[in-house]
Amino acid sequence: MRSFSQEDRASAIATLNQGGILAVPTETVYGLAVRLDDEKAILKLLKLKDRQVGSGKILTIMLPSVNDIPNYAQVDRHHMNIARRHFPGELTLILKKHPEFRHVYFDNFDKVGIRIPAHKYMLDLLRATGPLLVTSANPRGEVPCLHSSEVHERLKSIDGIVHGSAGGSLPSTIIDWSEPEPRQVRAGGLLIVRYH
Repeated sequence: MRSFSQEDRASAIATLNQGGILAVPTETVYGLAVRLDDEKAILKLLKLKDRQVGSGKILTIMLPSVNDIPNYAQVDRHHMNIARRHFPGELTLILKKHPEFRHVYFDNFDKVGIRIPAHKYMLDLLRATGPLLVTSANPRGEVPCLHSSEVHERLKSIDGIVHGSAGGSLPSTIIDWSEPEPRQVRAGGLLIVRYH
């Protein structure tokens, strides 16, 4: 396992490009990231999180821009309005998958989870790498890590850790809007007052 500073972005990018699992800080909790287009890395991440392909909670696609969302999800103006209002931010939107989005992992689901983090390091990394598949940094059933030292102690089989601290203690708020009416799946650090 390699550890490097947030200034050493080249090492983080190389870890991802080489099929590695990278622990990254966000404004909520630490995440585990792999390239969205790397099937072997995705399978390795699922194994680490003790999940089967096509089962359990949907992993999140982290994007650098709201403008990227229609490439992966079916959206209308209401979806895009709430995305523009709260992204970047502590929100994960679950939306109907775009019918032309074909993917080894998401082909098992009719939904996608979308997030654009409000964290300078992560946004800069996403702009350099493109979309990443991300889940919280913790063994299954445990609370997410908040600091790189926790990740180092609890997740020894990953490939790289970016030094630092996460920005909060709560994970993102999850809103499932894959049906006509949105519903909150998980309460997090973001309070949403209105959807339209």
